[in-house]
Amino acid sequence: MHKKASTTKGKERNAALIKYGDKRHSRKWKNRKKQNLIQQSYKWRLAAKKARRRKLPPINKPAPKNFSIIRNTNEVLEYFEIVRKHLKRGDNVRIDKRDVEVFTVDTIALLVASINRRNFVHDAIVYGNAPKDKDLNKLFLESGFYDHVAEHEGFAKKSDGDQLFKEVSKIVMPELAAKASNMGIKHVFNNDIIFDDLFDILIEAMSNTHDHASNSLKGECRWWLYVHNFPNQCRTGYTFVDLGVGIFKSVVVEGYWKQKLKGTPLSKHADIVEDLLSGKIKSREIKDNDIRGKGIPEIADYAKNDHFAEFYLISNDVKIDLKTGKSETLKHGLRGTLFYWELYN
Repeated sequence: MHKKASTTKGKERNAALIKYGDKRHSRKWKNRKKQNLIQQSYKWRLAAKKARRRKLPPINKPAPKNFSIIRNTNEVLEYFEIVRKHLKRGDNVRIDKRDVEVFTVDTIALLVASINRRNFVHDAIVYGNAPKDKDLNKLFLESGFYDHVAEHEGFAKKSDGDQLFKEVSKIVMPELAAKASNMGIKHVFNNDIIFDDLFDILIEAMSNTHDHASNSLKGECRWWLYVHNFPNQCRTGYTFVDLGVGIFKSVVVEGYWKQKLKGTPLSKHADIVEDLLSGKIKSREIKDNDIRGKGIPEIADYAKNDHFAEFYLISNDVKIDLKTGKSETLKHGLRGTLFYWELYN
C-alpha cells in the first residue's frame, strides 16, 4: 500500500516536471521572464539613481502665502509649473509650506496628485514640510497627505473626518462614490438621507477621466478624490483631481474648438465654455451615454443645486464657476482637470 502511494506521487511529480519543462520552452513563458528581468533591472537602476540623488541638497521653493488653487488660481498654478520645471531638470525640490497663510483642501489634493505623477516628478525627489500656522498645520497633517508620499519632514496623523481616495486600475468605482457621498451627508445633514445628485457627480467625474486622461503613463493612478469635513461647520469640501490631458486638450473638445476657429473671432478655449456646458460638445463617447450621464453638462446641471455652496472646474487654461457658468482664461494652465465643490446645509 505504501509502495503504491509512493509510486503514484512519483508519477505525479514527473508529470509536473515535464509540464513545467514544456512551459519553460514556450514563447509566452520566455517573454514573461524577459519582461520581468527588464522590470527588475529598471527598478535597480531607479533605486541607484535615487540613492545618488538623495546626496544632493534640494532647492527650497517657498509656496505662495495664499496657497489656494481656487482662491489664488494663477499664482498657485505658476508655482506648480516652476516646481515641475526644476524637477524635470533633475533638481530635488523642497515644497516649503512653513509660511503659508492660506492653505485649502483643494491645493492639498492637487499637491498629492502631482507628487505621485511620474511626468511631474520625473526622477527627482520632492521634499516638503507642514505649515507653521497651528490651524493650517492641523488641517495638513490630518488630511492623510503623508500616507501617500515618502519624503517629508513632519509627523503624519490622519483624521477620521478626512479621506484621500485614489484610483489605479478601475476608472469608475461606485462603491467608493457611495462612501464619499455618505461621509459628507452624515457630516452636513447628520442623517443617512439619499442625495442622488452628489453620488451622480462623483460617478460623472470618474467617467470623464476615461475620456480626458493620458494613455502615455499606464498603471499610474488616474484620479484622486479628497473629502474634507470642516470641523464645527455643516460643510464638506470635495476635490476631484485628474492629471490627464485635461478637458480642453481632449480630442473631442480640442477638435470642436479648432473647427469653431475657422471664420470666427474665437481665440481662446474659454470662448467655447457655453457650448461645453450646454451639451453642444460631446464630452463623452456615444457608447457611454447609455450607461452613464452626459458628462460635463450633467455636472454643470447638478452644480446649481442649492445644497452646493460653490462649485468650480479648472482644466487646462480655463476656470469655470459652475454655479453661474462664468469662465475666465488663466495665465498659467493646469495639466489636467480639477473639480472643487462644497456641500452644505
